[in-house]
Amino acid sequence: MAMPSPIALSELSLLVQETLRRRFLHERYWVLAEISNHSFYPQKGFHYFDLVEKTGNSLKAKIPGVAWSPGAMQIAAFERSTGQKFQSGIEVCIEVTIEYHAVYGLKATLQHIDPAYTLGQLALARQQVIYRLLRDEPDTVWLEDEQLCSFNQQLTLAPVLQKLAVVGSLQSAGLEDFRHSLLENPFEYIFEIDYYDSRVQGEEQAAALADTFEKIKQHSRQTGIDYDAIVLIRGGGASTDLLLFDQFETALAVAGAPFPVLTGIGHQKDQTLADLLAFRSLKTPTQVAEHILQQNRHFELSVLQTQAQLLTHSRQRLQEAKLSLAQIRSALTLQPARHLTSQLRRLDQLLVSLPSLSRTRFKNERQQLDSTRRLLLMASPEKTLERGFAWIEKAGEIITDPAALALGDAIQIRLKNNLIHSHVEQKTSNDGPAFEL
Repeated sequence: MAMPSPIALSELSLLVQETLRRRFLHERYWVLAEISNHSFYPQKGFHYFDLVEKTGNSLKAKIPGVAWSPGAMQIAAFERSTGQKFQSGIEVCIEVTIEYHAVYGLKATLQHIDPAYTLGQLALARQQVIYRLLRDEPDTVWLEDEQLCSFNQQLTLAPVLQKLAVVGSLQSAGLEDFRHSLLENPFEYIFEIDYYDSRVQGEEQAAALADTFEKIKQHSRQTGIDYDAIVLIRGGGASTDLLLFDQFETALAVAGAPFPVLTGIGHQKDQTLADLLAFRSLKTPTQVAEHILQQNRHFELSVLQTQAQLLTHSRQRLQEAKLSLAQIRSALTLQPARHLTSQLRRLDQLLVSLPSLSRTRFKNERQQLDSTRRLLLMASPEKTLERGFAWIEKAGEIITDPAALALGDAIQIRLKNNLIHSHVEQKTSNDGPAFEL
């Protein structure tokens, strides 16, 4: 069988082009796909990208895409309404037309893009992060009256903020704004700042940002430094870079930070999860610096107010003391003779009554002494023997404990006028009453 005559590749391309043109002429399709390999050329205003569909990590479909000037305008409107940058990795719902070029091949040309779909995807992704935090980290993130709460929000902010750990890009304009506002303050406050360089743009940087927070913990443990606050700032960039602060790793690092976190990540609308879980969120790095200065200024003013109150109170007490002293001085000046006469009269009375008081006191003391002597005589050993009592002696010592006597011991029994010598022949216990008085 004879082989058919071959045709040029360009002819085949024209056949494909004509076939696809007839099939897809005036046809438009809404397509769900992921953006990949995105490039933007600002001089021309064109976007080039691939539309891909994946199953897990496997590529299921791929069509090159392009957005000419009309499509680029649609993309710009999409970025304004969603806050999401048109870039690789995002899920989109776009309207495309299909074209085929003999050299450039098949292309999908973007005509419209649906911002509602992307907003829904972003909201869904954020809600999934919240659910994961509540499920996996209940001690760090929880709901209270339908509001997200975090461990970090339960910390106490020091009345004076001086030792700061600042997390952000060291080359960013936002960090420079923060430094200028904080360090060039009119109150001449001095701060101790440790800078932790970290990328704060791009959601893929979430793990690295969380690692930076871990470095702050480790540095604190190793050095014993207790930071008054961690300042998380983002110095400019597209609003879509805020996706970094809605990632699980970032949100957990902020919520579980051991020092109060102040955020200033440069947004004016919705709060990110990092903002919601931080101790306090502010809009920009400059506002964070101003907040710190206001906190310190408030403390300084309270101290100055207390100082003024103490000075006022001290002046009042001093004035009262001066007035009291003046009154005493006036009294001493006006009545010295009267006071002296009164004291002399009292001295004369004492001199008159002193002999009588001395005799009475001497008599009372002598009576008390006689009474004590009589009591002592009545309690003497001689008086005890005269009343019919006796005591037992052994080797010249009075025995008070029967246990000190053993059978056969020589003892002496002392009476009023006699000393009886005897030996111990028997010992019996006596539980009854000793005397019937």
